[in-house]
Amino acid sequence: MKTSDLKSKDGIKHGVRLLVGEVLIGASLALFLTSFALGADSVPQPGQKIFLAKCAQCHGKDAKGLPNMAKVLKVDAVMIDLTRADAVKLTDDEIIATVTNGKNKMPKFKGKLTADQVQQTAQYLRSLQSAGK
Repeated sequence: MKTSDLKSKDGIKHGVRLLVGEVLIGASLALFLTSFALGADSVPQPGQKIFLAKCAQCHGKDAKGLPNMAKVLKVDAVMIDLTRADAVKLTDDEIIATVTNGKNKMPKFKGKLTADQVQQTAQYLRSLQSAGK
């Protein structure tokens, strides 16, 4: 074998090693970014934990209302659906006032939740209302 043949074979081997290394780095980076993006969905939003603990028993975890709870409360099931058009049209201040002071059969959370917690819960409700469109 000639020296030039060895150099070209070594050059090809080196090029293949670099290419394989770059592919592995790229694949690892893609896997990392994908797992990060998927993991972001599992991070609870502020207010989510409160909504699930305090509101979901009647309004459901998706804010669409639980028909069985409407029967127990003897209210129209539509009224506990927070994704309905007239509920979506409420201002943030109206939602905060309702959570704070209660309304009809809904209990008040004044003294049970801080103003920040009520605000976070209202914002979380908005995210559910947006998702329901």
